Amino acid sequence: MTPAQINTAIRQRYNAEGDLFFNPQMVWDLIYQAQMVMAHEAFVIERKYTSTSTAGTRELDYPTTAFAIRRIEYDGEKLTPVSIDQDPKTSTTEITGDPRQYALWNNEIILYPTPSATGDLITLYTYNEPQPVAENSVLEVPTEYHLDIIDYGLSLFYAKDGNPQMAAYHDNKWQRAVQRIKRTHAKRKQKDQLVVVRDYEDTPTPYGPYIGG
Repeated sequence: MTPAQINTAIRQRYNAEGDLFFNPQMVWDLIYQAQMVMAHEAFVIERKYTSTSTAGTRELDYPTTAFAIRRIEYDGEKLTPVSIDQDPKTSTTEITGDPRQYALWNNEIILYPTPSATGDLITLYTYNEPQPVAENSVLEVPTEYHLDIIDYGLSLFYAKDGNPQMAAYHDNKWQRAVQRIKRTHAKRKQKDQLVVVRDYEDTPTPYGPYIGG
């Protein structure tokens, strides 16, 4: 579904078509927030980035909207995540070679040892947050979850309109949907390494209900 279609679906179910009390920007914001919840709770937005090494440079920029790393490969070989405190340097001389480990610090990915070659392929597999939503945006969560956003939107419409009973009804449907989405995607994280979160091990959803105008 497009944001415009979700907007129409919410308004039709709420009998609020053309009602500026629920302005379009509110709907774009709540669609963004619903995607954000899915992204952090169920890791549903997956991305792949590629770059190449530069000899003597061990720092890589962390992708802008990524919040967790699933896997990093250097020249086709999987790297092992380590703590920044496990820097394997044993002297003041920088150890160089083909990286086999990486650490995260200050929005950077640090490769160990420092690459000795230029042009080797580096591949990042990440879990990402969504981009802000506008009317013509392409939603970043899988299409099978687009209908669930309608219940999230309805819960906020009812909350803004002062109807806590109906707000709770749709929020309960939304919370059940989130749990279903988490179960659906859990199998994808059972193999390989656990995700490496940029700033913390658990990623609680940072967004509460949006009920602004």
